[in-house]
Amino acid sequence: MTAGITFAIIGVAALIILVVMGVHIGVALGAVGFFGLAACLGPRQAIAMVGLVGYNNIATFDYAVIPLFIMMGMLATAVGISTQSYDCLAKWLGKVPGGLGVATTLGCAAFGTMNGSPLVTASVFGKIAGPEMTKYGYDKYLTYGMISASGNIGQLIPPSILIVIYGALSGDSIGRLLMAGISPGIALTIGFSAFTVITAIVRPHLFPKVTAKYSMREKIRSLKDLVPIVVVAIIIIGGIFTGVFSSAEAGAIGCLVFFVYGFLVRVPLEKLKTAVIDTVENAAMLFLILACSSMFAKFMTVSGLAEAVTTLVTTSNLSSVLFLFGTVVVLFILGCFMDAYSSIALTIPIFYPAAVALGIDPIHFDIVAIIALHMGGLTPPVGLCVYSAKSVAPDDVDVMGIFKGAFPYLIVMIIIEIIYIFVPSLSLAIPNAMFN
Repeated sequence: MTAGITFAIIGVAALIILVVMGVHIGVALGAVGFFGLAACLGPRQAIAMVGLVGYNNIATFDYAVIPLFIMMGMLATAVGISTQSYDCLAKWLGKVPGGLGVATTLGCAAFGTMNGSPLVTASVFGKIAGPEMTKYGYDKYLTYGMISASGNIGQLIPPSILIVIYGALSGDSIGRLLMAGISPGIALTIGFSAFTVITAIVRPHLFPKVTAKYSMREKIRSLKDLVPIVVVAIIIIGGIFTGVFSSAEAGAIGCLVFFVYGFLVRVPLEKLKTAVIDTVENAAMLFLILACSSMFAKFMTVSGLAEAVTTLVTTSNLSSVLFLFGTVVVLFILGCFMDAYSSIALTIPIFYPAAVALGIDPIHFDIVAIIALHMGGLTPPVGLCVYSAKSVAPDDVDVMGIFKGAFPYLIVMIIIEIIYIFVPSLSLAIPNAMFN
């Protein structure tokens, strides 16, 4: 083992410790990256390299999509898209077995698609849907577990900040990745909804029938509440798919749609101002992570660890399926202790080159990894989505009960993940149809 690889192993361990201690992931990545480069190359060369690597990694127009997608999510929250979409879906699906649960899953998918944050989605629907479902006798732990799990769906369907960040770190086409995320997002929506319906049929005491009745006129009138989401979804997905405009341009048009809608429904200017301020704060944080992760990635390359892992994988006759399973296990374990951004910043420099060397399609590998990252958000001790739902849940709903309620939905995610590992075409069909 060379000195560089030893430094890299120490650096990875130090990064995990710093993140678990609560140090901001950007600061932790930058510190480990700088001191690692200094150990491998010397302080002078490390100082010169850090500025160049950090700047060059973020000084590209492709990343304009990040603040635009964030702003779109903030504006969607400000104009009340979440409440409107849930009310509409609940009116149409209330009579279906487990209908309120299905409406919650679909609402989380729609709102999460616009918002881009599973934590915000879980928190918002914990306030909106949680009390409504428990009022009709839904099991309180399954209710908030379902909300925690469904909050992840929007991180797959474009626009998705996590996919943009993942593409920025891996170097893959952000447009292709965004299109590839549609399929697993739909699969998770169908999987969660199917489990809820089947549970309501087999064990109706967990998800009782809803007694509220709505006339057809009320249902049809409620469809107007879905118009903003549908318009923005068609603009973004349709525009990117047909090549009419880029991801960044789609984000700009989506922001414009929500701005105009906000003025039409007379949203207070203070809410729109808050959305802009929140956008700046979140974008600054993500760009810090991008810049500092490039330093850490450079350290992994210079140290030789990334090359050593690639060589080990390619010379050990490891099958691509086995490698993908191993990657999923690692990401799942990391997800129990870290947020998604920390996990991808740590693993991409090490696992991504090895996956490419094995002949795994980069987009397929990316989608499998992203699904695995979401699974960790439902497991203790971190389980950020669960804690987000708990923050708005009644006092009698304890956090371990929500973890248990989320477990069946985690099993659904694992089943879908296994299917995607064995069937790469599920990840590649949409981006290949678009770009080929």
